[in-house]
Amino acid sequence: MNKTLFILFIFISNLGLAQNLVPNPSFEVYDTCPSGISQAFDYQIEHALGWYAPTWATSDYFNSCSPLVGGANVPNTAFGYQFAFDGQGFLGMILLIQDGETSYFEYVQAKLNSPLIKGYTYKFSFNVNLMNGSDYAVEKIGAWFTINAASSNNGQPLFSVNPQIENTTGFITDTLNWKTIEGKFIANGGEEYLTIGYYSDTLNPDTLRHNLVADPMVIYSYNNIDGLELEEVAPAIVIPNIITPNGDGTNDLFQLNFPVLKTEVYNRWGQKLFESNNDAFWDGRTTSGSEVPEGTYYYIIVTKEKTYKGYLQLLRAEYINNNK
Repeated sequence: MNKTLFILFIFISNLGLAQNLVPNPSFEVYDTCPSGISQAFDYQIEHALGWYAPTWATSDYFNSCSPLVGGANVPNTAFGYQFAFDGQGFLGMILLIQDGETSYFEYVQAKLNSPLIKGYTYKFSFNVNLMNGSDYAVEKIGAWFTINAASSNNGQPLFSVNPQIENTTGFITDTLNWKTIEGKFIANGGEEYLTIGYYSDTLNPDTLRHNLVADPMVIYSYNNIDGLELEEVAPAIVIPNIITPNGDGTNDLFQLNFPVLKTEVYNRWGQKLFESNNDAFWDGRTTSGSEVPEGTYYYIIVTKEKTYKGYLQLLRAEYINNNK
């Protein structure tokens, strides 16, 4: 099998893993081997298909296919000796450099295989370690999911943001083993870009002295990432079978805990009383706003995956008050 077909095979195989929405998650797929460390206007990270630097800061791509000369070889990188977490490649970036009032940050970014769905829960994990030559370790490396691509034309922090996933397990100090960072979040809907980098207070960064250096005033932390995974987490489906819309704030609504494309409610004679083309709740009224009487009603709930059908009992305030 020639190299082009081999790369295409791997790329298609990765896309076939529908549960992982991250493209080229272990950085095994490339157009050409990285020839060295990224420089201005020569972003080697772009050889890892689907990945790039969202700022002019020069994030790096390492792979065992790279020659020993140049500094991008795995495990013989320009910054230290390091094997990949998974496969033969990984990305590297300077999470931060601070020298007095001067600071510099690097990020890596990719467009997801498909946009995230509103209300769905996702689990994201990635693996990190500290490159040997780093003077300092940091903690607040995180993953930020956005609708639009984040970018800037300098090496400063992208924005003052709160990433959906952030390391809270302590400083990344291991230069041999990889540390897994993971977490879950609920999508607002439409998030299509993933950006990984440093998301702490840049005026007062969280740092831990790792090596003794000649100039202790310079903060320098270089970190590697590999083995990324983003998957949809199936919610626990809960469909109420009784509601009591009496205004007491308890069980007043027929409300679902999962994303819905359409909800319909019918009476015993098959007349449609309520319809919503989203995940809106039903409060015991018709679509025109009239209260429906007590009784048993039939629902049809349509989601992306399947259609649910069943019965729902509605009890009004008079019944509840008389039976306390």
